[in-house]
Amino acid sequence: MLARGVAARPPSGHDASVRVLHLVAADRWTGAAATALQLAEALRAAGVECHFAYRPGRNLEQRLSALPWCRPALVKERTPGQLRAAVHRVGSLAQGFDVLHVHLPHDHALLRLARPRVAGAVVRSVHDPGHLRADLFHRWLFRGTHALALSNSALLERSQRDAVLGPLPATVLPIALEPRFRPTGDGGAVRARLGIPADAVVVGTIGKLVRGRGHDLYLRALAATPGVWGILIGKGPFLSGLQRLAARLGVADRVVFPGYVEDGLESLYAAMDLFVFPAAGSDHAHRAIAEAAGCGVPTLAADLPGVRDLVEAGRTGALYPAADAAALAVLIRDWAADLPRRHAAGDAAAQRATHSWTPARLAAATLGLYHALVR
Repeated sequence: MLARGVAARPPSGHDASVRVLHLVAADRWTGAAATALQLAEALRAAGVECHFAYRPGRNLEQRLSALPWCRPALVKERTPGQLRAAVHRVGSLAQGFDVLHVHLPHDHALLRLARPRVAGAVVRSVHDPGHLRADLFHRWLFRGTHALALSNSALLERSQRDAVLGPLPATVLPIALEPRFRPTGDGGAVRARLGIPADAVVVGTIGKLVRGRGHDLYLRALAATPGVWGILIGKGPFLSGLQRLAARLGVADRVVFPGYVEDGLESLYAAMDLFVFPAAGSDHAHRAIAEAAGCGVPTLAADLPGVRDLVEAGRTGALYPAADAAALAVLIRDWAADLPRRHAAGDAAAQRATHSWTPARLAAATLGLYHALVR
């Protein structure tokens, strides 16, 4: 989805007309960092000279250490001297790039401070609605910005209404799914490994196990749908609390907690009949909905900003009022009893994912924004 006259130009086999640096002040493979890296990979696949700078020290570095175009150049500054050094380092790193693409307020601020030394156009991705604010800090940040790349259409509407941002070109970037997220048909083996009956209806969800992510609502909905099994993927400090809640609700014997899963996540989606999206995570692109869709799983989603970009109600899933466990339970009961509807919605979801959420489409939309700025 494009806005304000920015047209996407499909990438050619090689696009040497623009050099791009992505900056992400993050060290974990999650949220904005994962989305930013997938964007950089899509651009490189389209022939763009694209580099990626991040914070070292955690699992993001483990993923990127062998890639020469990924640089562990950002650090967590704790003193004024470290901040000055970081600004100098960012200014030096940014030399010679046509586009400087930042993703979080901190890396944006470093680039803003280095701005007198940097000539490239600045693009800011906004992954969280809390980063579109009118306070003095954000006013200062966005005064040095030339365009916005947004995670969903709700953020686009908000940016257009907010006079603080000014008339910035803005684009909603599509999700780019990895090829592994596709229908595989191997869900039976995963169910057997997890101890789930082969003929059970399985409703799954995923997310960091912290308060506010809707997992308690998901368990309450399961408690109101006897016979339906659940898979709750993730790790976090709320795990023991959720396990106790499952026991109190009487669903502990039909809810599986497989923990955090990265490799093989697609096989867990394949074991599901329905996917539930109860609350937004750290990246408001709502990537988990697209991953489930790619694997041919319909989604029952809370009607949150940006969710309608991914769920076609009645075709690839259904929507319910956010935080309404009773409404979710009704949907689970209805869909659990309707195998033909689940199959049709799963097929439609997979077809949409295959057509719409690809690296080529992501690169095309992003290059449309970049070329408008470079011209």
